[in-house]
Amino acid sequence: MTPPLNVLRVITWLPVGGIENKILAVLPRLDKRRFNVRLVCLRERGPLANALEEAGVPVEVNEMPTRLSPRGLWNLRALMKRHEIQIVHSHMYRSSVPATIAGRLAKAPVILAQVHNVETWETRRQLMQDRFLCRWRSGIIAVSDRVRRDILEHLPMPPEKVHVIYNGVDIESFADESLREASRTALGLGPDDVAIIYHGRLVEQKNPEALIQIAEKVAKPRSGVHVLVVGDGPKRASLERAASTRGLKAKIRFLGRREDIPALLQASDIAVLPSLKEGFSNALVEAMAAGLAVVATDVGGNAEAVQNGQSGWIVPPGDDEAVLDAVARLVDDADVRDRFSVASRRRAEVFSLDHMVESVERLYWDQARQVGLV
Repeated sequence: MTPPLNVLRVITWLPVGGIENKILAVLPRLDKRRFNVRLVCLRERGPLANALEEAGVPVEVNEMPTRLSPRGLWNLRALMKRHEIQIVHSHMYRSSVPATIAGRLAKAPVILAQVHNVETWETRRQLMQDRFLCRWRSGIIAVSDRVRRDILEHLPMPPEKVHVIYNGVDIESFADESLREASRTALGLGPDDVAIIYHGRLVEQKNPEALIQIAEKVAKPRSGVHVLVVGDGPKRASLERAASTRGLKAKIRFLGRREDIPALLQASDIAVLPSLKEGFSNALVEAMAAGLAVVATDVGGNAEAVQNGQSGWIVPPGDDEAVLDAVARLVDDADVRDRFSVASRRRAEVFSLDHMVESVERLYWDQARQVGLV
């Protein structure tokens, strides 16, 4: 029997976030008979590190003061040699640069970099650096076909070496309809009220200002319609001020960071994602798994997840009027909401966590086979 392949996942650190939560969900599920997985953080451990270790995945720290720190790169190379790493899999530009160089120095047979968003390079220098490093990479993983196209537009990677692996969601945890009644009661929602929910970071690329417009132009003129904002970020204070100034405090509630996302989604009826930029939205698939009708902008992989006119509405990015119109149509038409709800649940199954794990395992095994490891 072939011994397990030694896999090193590389990330900056493990805060509580979409990418990091996905790592926490996926790594312990990989087949331990085929893959011996460990993770290294290049900044610090972060709050999710203990949970990952409790799930059986070792976590180490290899401090990198800069992406090209000679000592940091040499220490990372030594770590790879010490653990006889055969597959290096890094996440995002800031980790993928040192991971690729150290992997090359350690003569790791397979080096993979994962890209989680479009237009990920902040400067031309970063882009040129990534272009150079492509020659040492066995492949690049994109979280959506839109991200894959962006990679192929900017980097000299052969198309057959850029692989799409969609983010997966634990469907069952979000599909528990028994959570709805108690959660709506806790939120003070009546049986006929309509709740519009956004859950995610309150940052520029998510265009959270559109939520204020939804509260003002959709919820305020209609009784029993409420906007729930779940999450935190640098935009929160200005959004709360705008809500107060416009007299919307009774229509929009800022719930902050919450751990009960499945219950809050079950309490809601419509999910909205007005982003200006995405890779592939975990929040969108979570809302679909909960059976919500969705309105999302046509960025990243949103249109790959949502079947426009079947499980939700896809509208142009930056067109807040189109967002408002789509949300209003769903608020006013319960039959369409119900139809979209059924289709959303069915569509979400395509993006299950099990499918994601299977895709990762298949890619690792295929890459290992190509270089003669198996």
